Amino acid sequence: MFKLFMAAVLASVSMASVYASDAEKIEARLLQIIPDLKIDGLQQLGDSGLYEGVINGQIIYVTRDGRYLMEGKVIDLESRTDVTELRRAEVRRDTLAAVDEASMISFLPEKQADYTLTVFTDIDCGYCRILHGQMDQYHAQGIAIRYMAYPRGGVGSDAYQKLVNVWCAKDQHQAMTDAKAELELPELQCTNSVATHFAIGNQLGVGGTPAMFLENGRMLPGYVPPQRLRAVLDEMSKAGQI
Repeated sequence: MFKLFMAAVLASVSMASVYASDAEKIEARLLQIIPDLKIDGLQQLGDSGLYEGVINGQIIYVTRDGRYLMEGKVIDLESRTDVTELRRAEVRRDTLAAVDEASMISFLPEKQADYTLTVFTDIDCGYCRILHGQMDQYHAQGIAIRYMAYPRGGVGSDAYQKLVNVWCAKDQHQAMTDAKAELELPELQCTNSVATHFAIGNQLGVGGTPAMFLENGRMLPGYVPPQRLRAVLDEMSKAGQI
């Protein structure tokens, strides 16, 4: 949808010449090009002359007059802040907060966790298996893991079915452990969240597994060992980032 939108913007030669002075008028102008476009949170970006918004999970920028639309990183050189990543983290945080936790498979420590991470996982991913094999160590570090499904082969692939087998199992925790140990599970079918999780992962920018998301929406791509992860989380906590 976003690529189609960008193509429409680039191809359009009949855009109205009405200048916009606020977010509502800018949004109205964009909707003239793509009537069913959904723009979230269009807001002024400081005194930069740009407006920042979200289209299908992607951060976009529009000039004040509504003529130019851009995607990509915006860096505040004065504060040396990646403005785009800050907004992207907010979008990720809100997106994950809207996911029903009952659709995830959560591995929780016996004591109250200090940190909770949402991890997109694939059964055949080597580092996902390493991570799962160290679950007790993550728990010892006060870290809870909430799994969401991300079949790297896409919906309908062998990887997808393997995740469905886990999500449809009566004992999801044991099924996840068995599957990560390369044990063959019975092929099952049920109403499940695998395809939905996969779509959410793509929306959040997941390109591989494991993909870890902190509670503030920041993504840690790839495997991070338990002790190192705890140290990273503590550093971020002290800095007020989580």
